[in-house]
Amino acid sequence: MRDLEQEFAAAAAVDGDVYLPNFTPSGPVDAVLIGMEPSLGWWARTPAEAAPKIAAGFRNFMWSPEDFILHYAARRSLCSAGGTYHVTDISKGAMTVEKAHIDRRARYARWAVLLDKEVRLIAKPGAHIIAIGRNVCSFLERNGVDRDIKSIIHYSAQASAARDAAVIGREAEFRAFSEMLSMQELVDVASEIMQENSISVAMSAETIARLRKANLSESRKKLAFIYSTAFAKLRAA
Repeated sequence: MRDLEQEFAAAAAVDGDVYLPNFTPSGPVDAVLIGMEPSLGWWARTPAEAAPKIAAGFRNFMWSPEDFILHYAARRSLCSAGGTYHVTDISKGAMTVEKAHIDRRARYARWAVLLDKEVRLIAKPGAHIIAIGRNVCSFLERNGVDRDIKSIIHYSAQASAARDAAVIGREAEFRAFSEMLSMQELVDVASEIMQENSISVAMSAETIARLRKANLSESRKKLAFIYSTAFAKLRAA
């Protein structure tokens, strides 16, 4: 995996971006969740600003409440029986949202071989391959990952209408879930992740403090409900 990460870093540099590593599991996993590309913005505005934070241990999918909602659902519903998972993106260079839209299809094509290497290396035979959003699902179907692909909605706030639509007709089930979910549940998951990945005390404290200040809104609870129920269904299949 370390050798492959060097290839990721080189490919990101060719794109003019900074490689943002993901959390690396200790062995092959039972599920691989695949997103689009890391974003620059809240955690760092430029590659130059991002580089020292990454060197200090910052990783992808450890910033927003939505990141930890995804981890929460994966840990508590998809892999709650002792299974393992890996969250990654198609391309691994952090960039602004504006840049991401410019040549996404061509960039994904350049990263396809590396993603295939990653999946082959890190996914157990029969592992769930889960696309986060329609763009990722379309890419995986076009590029023949040679595995059954499941899709979930993207965690972006821009997809909030899809969260509302997914709960229609399931209001009672969602309400019961919502009443049980608290920010402390997400904080507990974040703490687990920080410990397992040997994130520094300072960065862990900063991450937990930021998460505690966030609002676990109705929309975010809907996202957690959608992911948790989808993952529980996959696990039971």
